[in-house]
Amino acid sequence: MKRKWMGVWLMLMVASIMVLAGCGKKDDSITIFMSDKESASREAIDAIQKKLDADSPDLHAEFNYSPLFDLQKVLVEYAAGGNSIVILPEDTIKTYSKEGAHVPLEDYFDKSKYEAGVFEGGVFVEGEDDPVMGEHLFGIPVEDMKMFKDSGYAPKGMLACVLVNSSNQENAIKVLKKLTEG
Repeated sequence: MKRKWMGVWLMLMVASIMVLAGCGKKDDSITIFMSDKESASREAIDAIQKKLDADSPDLHAEFNYSPLFDLQKVLVEYAAGGNSIVILPEDTIKTYSKEGAHVPLEDYFDKSKYEAGVFEGGVFVEGEDDPVMGEHLFGIPVEDMKMFKDSGYAPKGMLACVLVNSSNQENAIKVLKKLTEG
């Protein structure tokens, strides 16, 4: 009988913590989901997070890092993760770009500087049910991002993209610029 009540009490505590954790989140905060096929340096990601917080107090961005790359987890993060930016391996980014998952970035970044992030993908156009295919700058290579280089962790073959379902694309692009320009 005591075990039953202990389980109920534990479930209530967990539910309370989850509710309270959501209370302090700002509506304009940016979540960055990151996962790679090789284990990243948690210390480097923490250093980037700290620098972002110090350099941009008006922007709140937080890393949601998954050390174990799993395509099912990636699918969930795209569909319902509440992320604004994803940083993933290039092949994964290209797969989701075909479905119109990313914001074209050529209006905000020099396309010629980030050629590895330029490829064929879909863009949703008003009045169209399916994404219209075209070549766009969809991702910024992590190896070219100043904050990643400065942290000592700038893996090749990873791209950072803004999601079309971001709650605040404008702030997501500002965070991506901050990560890129330092």
